[in-house]
Amino acid sequence: MKKLLKRLEKKQQESGTEFISGKGSRKTPLQRVIEKVTEYLKRQKGYERDIRILNGRNSYAKTDHDATFMRMKEDHMRNGQLKPGYNVVIGVDSEYIVETMISQDRNDSKTLIPFMERISRFHYRNIVADSGFESEENYTYIEKNGQLAYIKPSNYEQSKTKKYKSDIGRRENMGYDEADDSYICSMGNRLKNIGMKKTKSAAGYPIETTIYECSDCAHCPHKSKCIKSNDKT
Repeated sequence: MKKLLKRLEKKQQESGTEFISGKGSRKTPLQRVIEKVTEYLKRQKGYERDIRILNGRNSYAKTDHDATFMRMKEDHMRNGQLKPGYNVVIGVDSEYIVETMISQDRNDSKTLIPFMERISRFHYRNIVADSGFESEENYTYIEKNGQLAYIKPSNYEQSKTKKYKSDIGRRENMGYDEADDSYICSMGNRLKNIGMKKTKSAAGYPIETTIYECSDCAHCPHKSKCIKSNDKT
């Protein structure tokens, strides 16, 4: 952008074109291009500044660049709203606070490993945390350290509802054949293992997801209840 602007300005100087302004003035094509590139360059500098302030986050407060917009549980209107804040993690042992940590991350699960490293000197055997800290990455980290995780599942309350238990499209409500590595739906059809899908979490943790597929759902009377996607073909 800078090189382009220099070339345009040099061309303007060589041609002797003077910039004009004011209502009713007719600008030359070269002046309009130079003004447009100048505006783009100004925007680019602003975006680069925002990216430096964000430092990997997706938001920041103009009044406090270190604060991240987070959805608060309650406010004076009794509803959740996005407000700039910090994520405070507190470690408690026998009702005593043993460690605290302030994070800019909105997601609780991403704060567990950094916090665990801060309290590693205590050599805790059992780790108890609420559902916000549940993730495969955290479970793996705790297991590798020879510790036991007591973390409430994120869907614990939902899994106790009648709607959840009667949802035939959930694998938790299907039969599983360990020998064949397949699930059996409510109509007796098998969902077989067709391969693995490899992705990475936002923190770079590798995730492997097994994909199961049913060979024939075309004429199933419960197809609309089982398939969640908009494309039910």
